[in-house]
Amino acid sequence: MSEAPPMQEPTFAPGHGPDAAQSKSAEQADYFGFTRTEKFVFPDGITFIEFCALNEGAKKDYQDRISSDMVLERKSGDARMSVKQGSQRHELIKAACVDWNLKRGDQIVPFNKIQLSDWLTLTDPLIVEDLEKAIRKANPWLMADMKSEDIRREIENLEEMYEVAKKREEGEAS
Repeated sequence: MSEAPPMQEPTFAPGHGPDAAQSKSAEQADYFGFTRTEKFVFPDGITFIEFCALNEGAKKDYQDRISSDMVLERKSGDARMSVKQGSQRHELIKAACVDWNLKRGDQIVPFNKIQLSDWLTLTDPLIVEDLEKAIRKANPWLMADMKSEDIRREIENLEEMYEVAKKREEGEAS
């Protein structure tokens, strides 16, 4: 008779396991219902868009929509892949936004994906950039996808924005 193979040691999430101090009254968590909604408030202090931290299903759908085909040339060994940053930004916003209280003129605009696409096409790009940053902050896994040169470029953009804002504020103060 053969012996049953020994059980493999369990793998624990970081910060958890037999050495982690846990309360005896702790209840087992429900890991099927991951939802967290945040609010992005516009410069007027009244208008807002609600967005969520993407759960695994929404993350997969977003990544599927922004993935590009890679073309590999056999003879030369060259590889080509197109990356459309504007499309990626819009897809992220479409994946994360769930509600708003926007108006167009005097009319309240109901939230839906068609109206969201229309708004993304017609609105101030600075507001879209700020919204994208808020969504990225709520979804830290998005930052892990950034390469060092992407982060450097973002820092340079922020430095430029800082200088423009500083000059504008100095002009307003005089």
